[in-house]
Formats: sequence, structure tokens, C-alpha cells
Amino acid sequence: MPKSSAPTPSYSITVLSSGLHVLRAIGEHPNLRTPQLASKTGLTRSKVFRILRTLEALGYVTLDEDHTARLGPASLILGLQAQQQYTLTQAASSILDELNRNTQENIYLMVREDTHSLIVDFRPSPHPVRIFARVGSTGSLHAGGGSKVLLAHAPSAVIDAVLAQPLERFTPETITDPDRLRAVLDDIRRTDLHITVGDLQDHAFAIATPIRDHQGQVVAALSLAGPTIRYDAEHREKYIQQVKQAAHAISARLGA
Repeated sequence: MPKSSAPTPSYSITVLSSGLHVLRAIGEHPNLRTPQLASKTGLTRSKVFRILRTLEALGYVTLDEDHTARLGPASLILGLQAQQQYTLTQAASSILDELNRNTQENIYLMVREDTHSLIVDFRPSPHPVRIFARVGSTGSLHAGGGSKVLLAHAPSAVIDAVLAQPLERFTPETITDPDRLRAVLDDIRRTDLHITVGDLQDHAFAIATPIRDHQGQVVAALSLAGPTIRYDAEHREKYIQQVKQAAHAISARLGA
């Protein structure tokens, strides 16, 4: 495998880079043994052997009896997750643009990553007073509009795990009582909508709803958020309708 000619950043982790080189080589050339993988990656046989054993222990590689290497179940899951997120963001992009343009508020596309929420796409408000965020940010599932939508539609084991832990209080409005939070999650599942004011950040609101795939499964949450100075009854009803319509359009692109 040819090595990249790009300069190596000073903060790179050499062993991680080597491990990913080996993993990529296995993906491109399955059923190779240590000597062949060493040749493909330019690494020593001993280093490739140690990397293979580590990847095997983590489930990213399986080694047959003759020590040939193939991608393991963890690699399959990671690839499927990447495919899902890429498909999701591609399907949502123009709709997020339109929703942001029409509402002039922050727009978030979020997915669940284990027991946290993850922002996979984001459109900022053009107003000088706005809520700051970025793609790649993670958050707790028990606070915020989109996060609680994701929690409501998570497997029961995930919900139980989140509620079994102490729930961090971000503001005086954060729900930290598990029973009360369960009732909120029930309401989210019933209405397919969640509106929250000041539970994650003071003086901020969010309106969120789920996005479904072709099997009807909730794969993401769409959330509109902004400062409460721009949140009144007229804006509230307009935003609810626009967020619902946008989520329905994204879901339709995913085959729902």
C-alpha cells in the first residue's frame, strides 16, 4: 500500500497510524498473512503481528487457523455506522439549508452514539445573538431537545443505563429525576416532538423531532435552537411546523 506523501502532523500517534494502515490493508486485501501485510504496509513483521493481535482482541480483525486476516464484526459495525451517517447527512443537507434560511435559527442534525448525542451536521443562525455549537460535539442524552428525542427512541437498555447514572444538572431547568424524565420520554414517543426551554443552556430553547429510515426506525433527531428572546407564541407554532416538515422530508429521502 503506498504511503501518503502528506507531512505527518506533530500530534499524530504513530502506533494508531500503523494500526489503521494494517486495518485498511486487510480491507483491501483480505486473507493475507503477517508477511504479506508487512510488505503491503511497510511495517516490520513483529509490529504487524502485535497490531493484528490487538485488533483481533477488539473485534476489528479475525484470524483464521492459518493466521490469515479478515475484517471482524466490529469493522462491519463501524462501516455500517459510517455509511448510515454519510447517507443521512447527504440526504439532509439541502433541507437543513432551507430550514436555516427560513427560520434564521441554529439547525442541528444529531445521532446517538452509545449513551451520548453527536452533532453530525449544523447550520448556524446569522443573528449576532445565537447559540454556539459545532459538528462533532457530543452531549448528554438527558438534556437538550434533540438529545432527549434520541434517548426516547433508544433501546430500553440504553435508557436504563442513562437513567441509572447521576443526571448532571446544567441549569435549574435540567430534569435530574429519573421518573420525571421517563414521563417526558413517554410524551416524546407519543407526540414525535419535544420542546425544551433552558434545560441545557440558560435563556435558550429547542424544538426537536425524530428522523426515520426506510424501516421506520429513528436514526437521528432534527433540532432548531435559539435564544429565548426570539421565542414567542407566533414563532413557536411556525417553528414546530417547519421542523416537522423538514424532518418528514429528510425521512422521505431515507425511504420512510
